[in-house]
Amino acid sequence: MQELMLRAPFYLSQLVIPHIEATDDGVGAIGNMSSVHGRFATRDKSAYIIAKHGLAGLTRSIAAEGEGTLRGFSVSTGYVLTSLMVDQIRDTAERRGISEAEVIEDVMLGQGRTKEMMTPIEVANLFVFGLSSHASHLNGGDLVFDGGYTTTYE
Repeated sequence: MQELMLRAPFYLSQLVIPHIEATDDGVGAIGNMSSVHGRFATRDKSAYIIAKHGLAGLTRSIAAEGEGTLRGFSVSTGYVLTSLMVDQIRDTAERRGISEAEVIEDVMLGQGRTKEMMTPIEVANLFVFGLSSHASHLNGGDLVFDGGYTTTYE
């Protein structure tokens, strides 16, 4: 997990930065996929949480070293409806002895205010914005789109 979620973005950034710096204007951005678990910790996810917290540090380091022309940002979401998530819903339902609908409504989306999972295309659109010239002041920051999960936690 650390190799994929933390070392790979670090290594890719090392490879990409010289190419951005070599452009005529040296302007560019590196966007990292984070998670609400990059902001807080829950049980039974320590490796994932460590990776996402480290990714926040990498993102801020890119911004600090980018001298204003190279931006770093991250996108933090709650639950995204991917094939991996579908398997996790099924496994959680079996393990807890509840329905898949209860897993989605109570376990995953229970703390959020938006009661549906994001789609991968919605996440992609956040990166399109973050990488665009419209987000020139998004530098070292984190776009949090989690349905109110982290800001309205009960």
